[in-house]
Amino acid sequence: CPGISDSEEVRVTGSCEELGNWTPTVGAVLRPDPVEPECLTSLGVPMPISRKVEYKYVICNKTTADCRWEEQPGNRVVVPTGQRHIVEDDGGKFRHILVGKALQRDKSFHTDGKALEQPGVMTESLSGSGLPRLQSFEEKLRKEKEQQVGPEDIVFLVFRTLPCRLERLESGEWKVELDRDMDHINFKVVSMVARATPDELISSVRFVGHPGVFTSDLDEQRKITEALAVHNCIPVFLDEQVMTETLEFCHRFLWPVMHNMKVFDDVSMSVDQENTHRKFREAQWKMYQVFNRNYAEVVEACVVQDKRTLVWIHDFYLLLTPRALKLRSPGVAIGFFLHSAFPSSEVMRCIPPREEILQSMLSCRVVTFQIFEYARHFLSCCQLLLNATYYFQGAGVLCIEHDSEEVVVRADHFVIPYTALVDLCTVNEKISRQAQAIRQEFGDKMIFASIDGDEPFSGMILKMRAFQKFLTSCHQHVHRVGLFQQVLARRVAGQTRESELMSELKRMADDVNKEFGQPGNPAVIIREGEVSVDDRLAILQAADVLLDTSINDGLNLHPFLFCVAHSQDKKGSMITSEFIGSSSVLVGATKVNPWHTQAVMDAMHSIVTQDDEERDKKFNVDNSYVSSQRLSAWLKANLNELKQARCAKGGPVKGLGAGGAVLFMERGYRHLSNEAVLHDYRQARSRVILLDNEGTLAPDRRQVIRPYGAQEPLDRAGRQPLDPQVLECLQALCEDRSNTVVVISGRCANVMEEWFGGIKDLGMCAEHGFYWVPPFKGKQHKGVSRWQCMQDVSGETDKEWKTICETLMKQYVKRVQGSILESKGSAVAWNYRKVGAQVMAKEIALQLTRFLDPSNGPESLMYGYPVRVVNGKGYVEVKRSDVDKGVSASRVLEEVRQRMGEVDFVLCIGDDRSDEDMFEVVNQSAKREGIESIAEDVPFNMPDASPKTNKSGTSLFSSSGPGLRIARKGSLTLEEYNPVEADKKSRCRYYTVTVGRKPSKAGYFLKDVGEVSDLLQRLALQARAAGLSRFSSMPMLVRSEDGDSD
Repeated sequence: CPGISDSEEVRVTGSCEELGNWTPTVGAVLRPDPVEPECLTSLGVPMPISRKVEYKYVICNKTTADCRWEEQPGNRVVVPTGQRHIVEDDGGKFRHILVGKALQRDKSFHTDGKALEQPGVMTESLSGSGLPRLQSFEEKLRKEKEQQVGPEDIVFLVFRTLPCRLERLESGEWKVELDRDMDHINFKVVSMVARATPDELISSVRFVGHPGVFTSDLDEQRKITEALAVHNCIPVFLDEQVMTETLEFCHRFLWPVMHNMKVFDDVSMSVDQENTHRKFREAQWKMYQVFNRNYAEVVEACVVQDKRTLVWIHDFYLLLTPRALKLRSPGVAIGFFLHSAFPSSEVMRCIPPREEILQSMLSCRVVTFQIFEYARHFLSCCQLLLNATYYFQGAGVLCIEHDSEEVVVRADHFVIPYTALVDLCTVNEKISRQAQAIRQEFGDKMIFASIDGDEPFSGMILKMRAFQKFLTSCHQHVHRVGLFQQVLARRVAGQTRESELMSELKRMADDVNKEFGQPGNPAVIIREGEVSVDDRLAILQAADVLLDTSINDGLNLHPFLFCVAHSQDKKGSMITSEFIGSSSVLVGATKVNPWHTQAVMDAMHSIVTQDDEERDKKFNVDNSYVSSQRLSAWLKANLNELKQARCAKGGPVKGLGAGGAVLFMERGYRHLSNEAVLHDYRQARSRVILLDNEGTLAPDRRQVIRPYGAQEPLDRAGRQPLDPQVLECLQALCEDRSNTVVVISGRCANVMEEWFGGIKDLGMCAEHGFYWVPPFKGKQHKGVSRWQCMQDVSGETDKEWKTICETLMKQYVKRVQGSILESKGSAVAWNYRKVGAQVMAKEIALQLTRFLDPSNGPESLMYGYPVRVVNGKGYVEVKRSDVDKGVSASRVLEEVRQRMGEVDFVLCIGDDRSDEDMFEVVNQSAKREGIESIAEDVPFNMPDASPKTNKSGTSLFSSSGPGLRIARKGSLTLEEYNPVEADKKSRCRYYTVTVGRKPSKAGYFLKDVGEVSDLLQRLALQARAAGLSRFSSMPMLVRSEDGDSD
């Protein structure tokens, strides 16, 4: 370039770390383009996504620190918004040379310092981490194609019943007749699935379920099992009373619950005699648990715990089976498909066994619902009742984290065997005869038909009311239309009389027929009883219009069957309720709100007056969709999803990191090995242990907080004393001079002093390090007065921004019921953890964050103040930008290095977003010193050096003798101390550990607080064992640096 000598180079520097944070000598170097040397280009710079970055060009001398900035006034600005983002500051002169084909793949440009943003598009740099990340996604998709279910896999399909019939012969033997071998099609889901099983998987699939007969004779059970084994069926033998009580519990209680009906209030139910049996019965719930345990025991006895085994459980009868099976066979890949609807959190939170049901479903690898609305209800319930978090992986996979495991949540509605049903309609003359008979009953009328169950969700009363008003309002249609209603009467055990719903429906039908019917030509016909697939197809074939007014239904297959019934004439119309699952996929159907009578009437009038061309067009749209679905493909696709979830290793995960930033990480991070930590702990000379408090050392009870206006002091809210065993472990670790143990918490100093003040030599950081008690002060008096504070940052400036934030947040507290204001020495927070409407509260929190965040420019309320805004889990916090757990961890590590030299072992454990700063500091420290922050696997076949525990679980703290291998100045045995060998074998390790498996900067994870406690106990036993060795009473070889002596 003109004006630039050979000893100079052009760099670009700016306001992000990748561009050197305005340090000229650290900025990205621009070099002459190989094609056009007059054009300077970079090799690619990773840039933060969707964040404004200011930058400038600077000419730097290669040998001296001299530099010349470009003369353009102000800073240039860029906001990366595409997968590949090209920054052009030459007016696009060389665009065709620099970009080429890559430009066509991305539509995001930046010209002459002005950003052209594409909202919602996530960008990555041209040649930074973007290409490898894109390649990892492509690699993931390629592996998914390879991970297909095949004959080598063993698949267990668990249903309530088996897809077969048993018949006892006169000889005493049992005859098995499979549903797939029968001439007619059984409408049971298990039978349709068995018929649609692909030929290549028939040998791999085993069906598990009740055989349909009850026997307690072991010899009979053996004969039945042998007869079914030939057909790959595994029976679950049940007591008849268990089956009866379970079915009544499911039909009377669980079915209404799944369809969003509250049936738990005895007072309200006493008024409605129909609902007196719908209340929750503890005895039936216990029978339901026994029922599910029996299924789990049978599956456990058959499965092989390897990657070839897949277990797919179906429907709400077996909601507890996944949990029971996982407890018995934790290595088995379990999937669950719910054929019914799923309730909203408003209903789910009311039932007594809510946690048991949700935890069982989360014991699966994959949970599938009919439609996404039910999946959304499930996620809301898990978030509200179990405090579980969900996120998206690459390729749009929705996951929820529970028990440190990843559960995939899907929506994929059931598919009918369209081709087989069409063939049935073609060859079975009985269907056409029955359809013609129904048409003759109505004459030349247009027939509205429906098939519904005798249950409150069918909406039959609403349908009859709308039809009656339709005839009353539209006299011209009185003799042109008729209604055929088939009621699938379900009589539960103990029910002897006709339901009140059925009685009312018949009464309304009689009134319609008296007013609008004629002798031999009724306006409404009602039929009762269970019907076969043939009968259903006949009814729907006779109908001109399918009229469904269900107020809640899982999927409702009858609209699909309607398309099958009219596959030959290609004529027909559908009016469907917007509250059934199939309405979301049938775009040609007219959707109505069944509660809105006028809307239903308008839909019927529209159908009656509709021209043939429009009617045929809408039908063909839905028929083409239904005919394109294959049950065999649906079955295989779901099994493939389960196998891929079972085999998943690595691949990028997208979630929320510290401060709500989008975080990508590799899912290959591993569960922490206690043996690995103990091995490296023994070899270390100088150790630092950094621990979070709540959620790590103790369960997180911070959600148990007082509502606005309560009198309890805020700093006492959610307190729970630590386990005495944990305190004992901390004391044992602090007694080892090679250890520096620090607890870093967001709690105030008073609480920290109350909890940990009795532990000698323990370092403590309150409010993320704004107040602290350094270690190495064992003889200093106890109490809050020993706490140090960052006084240099707590002046008038702090008072100013705190006053502004408190004033603003008090307005939010007044307007958002259940939220509170939390004021600390270094931060002010608006806490909404206990707000009932969490979705609304999160939107408010996001708006508040944007209004306060100083990085948003002069429009921000906090612009110019030395603060940052954190939108955390249930809170929005404004805090000093120089106060966080990362700063505290850095201060501890630096002080230990100054006092004790090299730190060769760091164990850092935390559970939430505030701990991510701590993980980042430790990881960076390890990187600077060339230390491994993620340990490699090593064999641990050496004798255990940890002292044993007695039966009560209390520590005996006895030396284990020959297995102890410690060569460090604070804890060593003399005959094993060899400085040369010790230095030679020394391997520095830094461990960053998050509690709960989730997106994190940590290299390892522990499942829960219990595993943290187990690890600390083993470390404490090791520390105490070293202190009680037979040479521990000898004088220290190296004098203590703080002047104390043993």
